[in-house]
Amino acid sequence: MILLALTCVLICAVLIALAAIWQRVRRAPPQWAQEKSLYASFMADVDRRLAAGNIDADQAREERAEAGRALLKASDRPETSGNMKPLHGYIALGLVAVASAWLYLFVGHPKLADQPYKQRLAAWTRLAQSQPDSLPPKAMAAVLRQGQHDHAKEVDYWLFLGRIDMLAGNNYQGAQDYQKARELAPQTFTAWSELGEALTFVGGGVSGPDAKAAFQNALKLNAKDPRAHYYLGQQAISDGDYETARTHLTAALSAMAPNDVSRRQVQDALNSIAPAEAAAQAMNTRILGMVAGLEGQLQANPENPDGWARLLRSYDVLGDRQKRAAAQAAMQSHYARRPDVIADILTRAQTRVGSEGEAK
Repeated sequence: MILLALTCVLICAVLIALAAIWQRVRRAPPQWAQEKSLYASFMADVDRRLAAGNIDADQAREERAEAGRALLKASDRPETSGNMKPLHGYIALGLVAVASAWLYLFVGHPKLADQPYKQRLAAWTRLAQSQPDSLPPKAMAAVLRQGQHDHAKEVDYWLFLGRIDMLAGNNYQGAQDYQKARELAPQTFTAWSELGEALTFVGGGVSGPDAKAAFQNALKLNAKDPRAHYYLGQQAISDGDYETARTHLTAALSAMAPNDVSRRQVQDALNSIAPAEAAAQAMNTRILGMVAGLEGQLQANPENPDGWARLLRSYDVLGDRQKRAAAQAAMQSHYARRPDVIADILTRAQTRVGSEGEAK
């Protein structure tokens, strides 16, 4: 504590010393410096014109005198750079430094307890007991988490806490809550389903392997779980498996009540399948046309490493493993005596994905 106070005093002294040095070494006001510069330029011009014979000595003497009078008049004008006296500046700077140090000692001491948060948590707890609907999700999650030791073996507690964490945007924490509920009751489909949803949110909207496994386990326990069907359908759309997507989303709609507010979201996802499928088919048509052109070029001139790489890459995009294997065998047969070219083609086919425009 004493060391901190001495440090603050030292900082104040350094600031005051720097201000004093600045007052002593500061330059003349910019306006006065400009006046002197103009005077020097004018005098140089007078000397130049006198040497060139444009004016005589009497006229030059008169112009010099006039310029000197103008310079003296400028020097008599009061400075406009500020009206605060140096001593007043030192005092003000010292007061600001001392006030800052005092404020830090009062509210920023590192050993002060986090009383404001404890007070807020106590207020949230009282509000949760009297008016729970008025409490924001983050505050409610903080209140509920106080009882995690007393309710550690209660499935409903972890399920409810997980829902509150999800509402609060604490997706990772929500996933952990649902994981604990799943461990306590592995036969509860809701725990699996909500765990999959939380993991999807943690993945940025992508249902990874763990999320898919959770949804599939939920469907094993309840084949009509709309949440599991919805997310599996969404992921099937992303994967390009449109028939599977239709199956899951249709099942989700069938399992939902007519007045369920989530029906619109599921219906929109179902309606998005047709345009997504049409776009994918159009892309496949373009790729098939490119593939046909490449095959024709390579039959006419097989000495084309870049063309072979694009052809293999195109079959990868189409997912046609059989034709890719046939094309790779033909390429390897042509370059049988040049293994370095074969290796280069295979590398480019794997690393340069999605460049179908190169076939033009």
